[in-house]
Amino acid sequence: MSTQSSLLSEQPEEKKRGANFWTTGMALFSMFFGAGNLIFPLIVGVRSGTETSCAVLGLGLSAVLFPLLGLVAMLLYGGDLRAFLARLGAVPAMILLFVLYVSQGPLASMPRLVTLMHASIQSFFPSVSIALFSALVCGVIFLLAVRPNRMVHLLGVVLTPILLATMAVLVIVGMIKGSPLLPAEAGGAFHFTEGLKGGYQTMDLIAALLFATIVIPHLLQGSESLPKEEKRALLRKNMLGASAVAAGLLMLSYIGLCFLASRHAAMLQNLPPEQMLHAIATRVLGSAGAWIAAAAVFFACLTTAISLAAVFAEYLKKELFRDKIGFTLPLVITLAVTAVMSNLGFSGLMKLIGPAMQILYPSLIVLCLTNIGYSLYSVKPVKLPVYAALGVGIAGFCLV
Repeated sequence: MSTQSSLLSEQPEEKKRGANFWTTGMALFSMFFGAGNLIFPLIVGVRSGTETSCAVLGLGLSAVLFPLLGLVAMLLYGGDLRAFLARLGAVPAMILLFVLYVSQGPLASMPRLVTLMHASIQSFFPSVSIALFSALVCGVIFLLAVRPNRMVHLLGVVLTPILLATMAVLVIVGMIKGSPLLPAEAGGAFHFTEGLKGGYQTMDLIAALLFATIVIPHLLQGSESLPKEEKRALLRKNMLGASAVAAGLLMLSYIGLCFLASRHAAMLQNLPPEQMLHAIATRVLGSAGAWIAAAAVFFACLTTAISLAAVFAEYLKKELFRDKIGFTLPLVITLAVTAVMSNLGFSGLMKLIGPAMQILYPSLIVLCLTNIGYSLYSVKPVKLPVYAALGVGIAGFCLV
């Protein structure tokens, strides 16, 4: 039993459920909130000026609503991703399961996070190469992820408050010292669409499908003796509550970051997106700001990398090794591959992940909607709408 479970077991039932609810929601937020979730709101904010409110609304719809949609859909399938995909047919489900895990695992998203962590500290430690850094940080991730029954507690109680504190300092001080909003060059509808596009590019729906596979079993801990219907009701209550907490924190973060960037838009116009937060922090907090910005990026990447490492290692344990070995070896393999792939650099990794995700994302949105419709209202069509959306994704990629 985890430390968290031991502590919670000593509390009254209602208080225990509340603690689980909030801790899991905080952990979910930190799982989602990677470097892209820092960068895209800044890009949207810089461009929107006096129409930032419209841009934030669009960003929230695609960057918060889509992941929430994925969490709800997975809740209806008990956190079983294989069952969630099964309505597409055995072979398509197997292929899509592999693609989803690999795209978010050691061949793409995880090494991208490592390269961004390296970039966040490179100005302070220029002699540390990406090869050395990737080995060191993967060792740290191993130590933090090797006991998955404690991971949600670690993310929710320890690392998320650090991440939120660093962002809060930057946003509050940055807003106080910011300049008036620049006039927007286009109307609210245009910037709403731009925000919608920015949120879409986070592609957090994919992460939601994978993170649900570890969050839902965590929420079921301690309820094994309950009757089936009571257990299901408790899971839905806690999962919906935790999802609402995560969605609320994501939305607050996006609002803060968008308006922060819009208040400093004049100096950010010609900067690469990955340098924007550092520039704002240095301007409003001086030399200490550079450290705070680096900490925000580092912990945003670290919390997501820990979550993805645990998810992919569990996938290897079940699918490749058929549960014949423990969790440690799959985690070592996951992180070893991540460390090697990190040497490709950010741009090289984006060439691997970008096209496949751009093509798949519309069909995953449709699959979530059709599966929710099937679970709640017995709506049966799934293959035709999903494959039609896949065709739209392919057409969109070819036309770009």
